[in-house]
Amino acid sequence: MPNNHLFGTSGIRGDADTLFTNQFCFDIGRTFAIFLSSKNIEGSIATGMDPRGSSPRIKKFIEAGLWHEKREIYDQGATPVPSMCFILLSNQSLAGSLMITGSHIKANLNGVKFFFNKEEIIKEDEEEIESIYYSLANKILVDENSKVEIHTDSSAQREYEEMLIKLCDTTYPAWRVVVDPGDGAQSDIMPGVLSRLGIKVVEFNTTLQGEFFARDTENEQDFEPLKKKVVETGADFGVGFDSDGDRCIFVDDKGNFIPGDYTASLVARETASEGIVSTIAASQVIEHLGKKVYRTQVGSPYIIAKMKETKSLFSFEPNGGGISAEIMYTRDGGSTTIKFLNILSRSKKTIHELVAELPKYYLKKTKVDYKWEQKQQIIDLAKKKYSRYKIDELDGLKIWLDAETWLMFRSSANAPEFRIFAESRDEQTATKLLNEGEALVKGVIESVK
Repeated sequence: MPNNHLFGTSGIRGDADTLFTNQFCFDIGRTFAIFLSSKNIEGSIATGMDPRGSSPRIKKFIEAGLWHEKREIYDQGATPVPSMCFILLSNQSLAGSLMITGSHIKANLNGVKFFFNKEEIIKEDEEEIESIYYSLANKILVDENSKVEIHTDSSAQREYEEMLIKLCDTTYPAWRVVVDPGDGAQSDIMPGVLSRLGIKVVEFNTTLQGEFFARDTENEQDFEPLKKKVVETGADFGVGFDSDGDRCIFVDDKGNFIPGDYTASLVARETASEGIVSTIAASQVIEHLGKKVYRTQVGSPYIIAKMKETKSLFSFEPNGGGISAEIMYTRDGGSTTIKFLNILSRSKKTIHELVAELPKYYLKKTKVDYKWEQKQQIIDLAKKKYSRYKIDELDGLKIWLDAETWLMFRSSANAPEFRIFAESRDEQTATKLLNEGEALVKGVIESVK
């Protein structure tokens, strides 16, 4: 983790074995219980997880820490991230909840997210949690054979599913849709929800116990199988999710991958607020929605804070992670899907036709594995090379080569990955810029080997 901070852009992330040791997990469980007590919030805590292989062990020892602090535990099993937030709205007796998830990062990594006060924690909460953790770390050694009383529960999934059903505000056509949760946390929910709403569902990678796909909804290559499945089955479209279910992307009937910032932009366009919040890395397409645009650093805590400040009702990240203020303050691939389907149904158009209403930008992205210590060297070199251009340093470096062409360098705070973005109205220009940026990053990495 960079700079000894526990938290990245959203939650704690790191190696499942070297960071999330049994002792660390036990101490994190204790930390969250003590944090809630410091807010005078008593009561039980709900726990959930994504289906990656390390999640059950991590959850077990976090629960041991919660139990040590005399918190009653309601274990929701494998369930989507948003359901672990929504359970705090549907069950007022809960003090808080947490989710063991690495989201899209590699299978050997993992993470944990926290919720209380009916929403995802904010940056100030992260600082308090870090302070508590470092004050108690390793003070009480974990007993790996201790007995922990757990209540097995399924209310998070049940209440979340009913919320999604009620969110549908129109009658859907007799669509044939490929639903691909990637054997992730939406596997037991989204196929059933869409079937109940009258859609002919073609299930694809919908087994929680199946192969685990650590895929990134910003990476089109990760969804090549879904694209092929849509074409092979003659489906009207496909919808895919990341492993913990808080992001969604679509594939049209021709097998075209639709980036998350396009489908989410269509939802934002129909949202009844003057402002829209997104990150600095989102496409310029959002500047054409007829709304005031507020850009933030990458990460849902930053986005949520800006939503509250500007009274914006909807926000999203380019990964398809939409946040709806009237539902809950956390990313939710399920509700973003339903909202988009509502719009699609009322439009009486295909996804291809609906997306064509928006101006076309080509946003290219890639990432390179690296060591966090190399971050400043990369940033300094990029800043020097592009010094004659306008540079935005809100989060990394965003370099404007002209009014509609930019290149961005940014380190992930969730995993040791350096990300490069390039956008232009011309696809060849965007590709060339991305390759140029990637070469710069790899040059720095190779120079210190």
